[in-house]
Amino acid sequence: MGMEYRPEVDGLRAVAVIPVILFHAGFDFFSGGYVGVDIFFVVSGYLITNIIYNEIQNDEFSIIKFYERRARRILPALFFVSLISIVLAWMWMLPKEFEEFSKSLIAVNLFVSNVYFATDMGYFAGAAEMKPFLHTWSLAVEEQFYLFFPLAMLVLGALKKRYLLFFVFLAFITSLTIAEWASTRYESYNFYLLPSRVWELMAGSIIAIFFYKREFKSSKVICNIGASSGLILISYSIVSFDEDTPFPGLWALLPVLGASLVILFARVDNLVGRLLSFKPIVVIGLISYSAYLWHQPIFVFARERSLDNLSNADFLLLSLLSLFLAYFSWKFVEQPFRNKRRFTRPQIFSGAFVMSILMLGFGAYGIYSKGMPGRLDTAVAQIANVRNDRHLQSEGCQSTPSQTISIEDSCEYNENYSEKMVVWGDSQATPLVGPVAKKARSLNMGVKQFVYTNCLPIAGYSRSDRPECGRFNNAVLDTIVSNKNIKMVFMLGRYPLQFEGKSFNNQEGGAEEKHRVYAVPIEGVKSKEYIYSEDRVEVVGELIQETVNTLVNNNVKVVLIYPVPEVGWDVPSLLAKEKMYGIERERMLSTSHEVFKERTESSYQQLDMIQDHENLLRVKPELLLCDTQLPNRCITQIENKILYYDSNHLSRYGATMLIDHIFSEIKKRGWMDNKELVVENFIDVNSL
Repeated sequence: MGMEYRPEVDGLRAVAVIPVILFHAGFDFFSGGYVGVDIFFVVSGYLITNIIYNEIQNDEFSIIKFYERRARRILPALFFVSLISIVLAWMWMLPKEFEEFSKSLIAVNLFVSNVYFATDMGYFAGAAEMKPFLHTWSLAVEEQFYLFFPLAMLVLGALKKRYLLFFVFLAFITSLTIAEWASTRYESYNFYLLPSRVWELMAGSIIAIFFYKREFKSSKVICNIGASSGLILISYSIVSFDEDTPFPGLWALLPVLGASLVILFARVDNLVGRLLSFKPIVVIGLISYSAYLWHQPIFVFARERSLDNLSNADFLLLSLLSLFLAYFSWKFVEQPFRNKRRFTRPQIFSGAFVMSILMLGFGAYGIYSKGMPGRLDTAVAQIANVRNDRHLQSEGCQSTPSQTISIEDSCEYNENYSEKMVVWGDSQATPLVGPVAKKARSLNMGVKQFVYTNCLPIAGYSRSDRPECGRFNNAVLDTIVSNKNIKMVFMLGRYPLQFEGKSFNNQEGGAEEKHRVYAVPIEGVKSKEYIYSEDRVEVVGELIQETVNTLVNNNVKVVLIYPVPEVGWDVPSLLAKEKMYGIERERMLSTSHEVFKERTESSYQQLDMIQDHENLLRVKPELLLCDTQLPNRCITQIENKILYYDSNHLSRYGATMLIDHIFSEIKKRGWMDNKELVVENFIDVNSL
């Protein structure tokens, strides 16, 4: 294989980019479309190694020339898309998103966006849908790789081919081993970071080096079988993989092997080669880099601007728009900057430096100013500011899959008091901590916060994807029972999400991002068969009963909080955008009480099965929020006070209202007769 142009390789780029676009568009059929990035890595490793190795063999390789080519190839379109994204973000993003956008803008310009997103969130997390630069993680991986790969080739390239291949293959095996080991342990880091991705680039490098100046001879039949097998492997990965596939471990061998087979066997004289060389497919391949750059910002800003969920038809049109813009930027941005007669090397490097500095400065100010709220009308900014309630008692105090806080290091409030209360649950419990701590202070009591994201307060149970969650809860129960100073526990979790195994849809246009997580016994945490078993919810229900019984029988008073009504819309975001766009609401934002009842039926059944006890207080937020101000509706605001900081978590106001109601019930129970319990009558539920 020599350095001649191969249209079928550009066709393979089209095969890579289209599934990625349709995956981010949310089409279920392309649930594994993210493997398009893996195909890009193989193609990139093949082409770049071809160029570097050929130049080394001919004593023509230059590091400065290599980086000049990379700058011409990568930066102009990246800067152009970034500038357009800045304008759209300025117009449509609320402060919180704009601050996150600013952070990612800095990461993009430093080519560390893969590190940023690895520490910030998972690739399949719902919040990923609102990250305009999420897709740039793969550019960061490539640029990090090309920091050391040319230097390594410069040192090793003079070796005999078999020795060079040995080192390349060693890197391949080492990286693949890391990827497989981390695929079930450090999923987010494994997905984003370079060590787990090197082997995919090396797959292309092995082909380029092994077949350098060597004619690949094989019969037409073998070539057809090999190339067709490659396309089949790629297609299988695209339609069969999903967010639950451990990746990029051994499963990633399928698309990587598929791409490698296509590179090896596809020729213009065989079926797959002719298909991939079809001019429209080649054109998509030629504009694939720009298409990749455009699609994610287009989807994100379309979601930002729309008050309703976008339909599949909308996303299909947006996908076509990304291809149209890709052709525009390829022709009028990419191509001109690759012309050395139009732009010299000093112009390329100096221009790139100036643009990077400007964007880094803009991003830094966006962070410093907390999202530049001055861009917005004061009323809009005030509504949007409710979303910042998510940070109350969560920063450094809430365990996450990437950072589990030990029981000993868990946050404590009013810690000078010996008697303690505990807030135990998932992220829905976090907003309660502040109001509980305020009440506890008046009772001369401290508060311990035992909160783990998406982890229900049940011993012996775990999330279907996180065994750490179960171990955390078991430790919490042991701590509460063994510590005689802990007198009361507030338990709250988002039971419907994990009992039903699907996100919430209010049937009125408010549908959360698709996210599947199931409550399972800890011993069945990795068993897909157990996830889909008919008695899964009942088994977990028995664990709830055991957990509560253990607590109350050890003389710990338990406040068992039933499900908080989910909303489906991000409440402050929707209300702020309505205000921003001049939309007047006829009545307060609310959801159907009937939908709530259907959603929580199994949760109520399991919680109701817990035996009554003098140390058990059941609290139903439904009584505060549903069928009060509006018949058969669950409210999200009281006059201008917003009760949620997003689609399902109570705001500071909502949490304070709930806790005030709870302490009213505690006072009626006489649980704190030996203490002076002041109830502020924050809101009288009977007056709603």
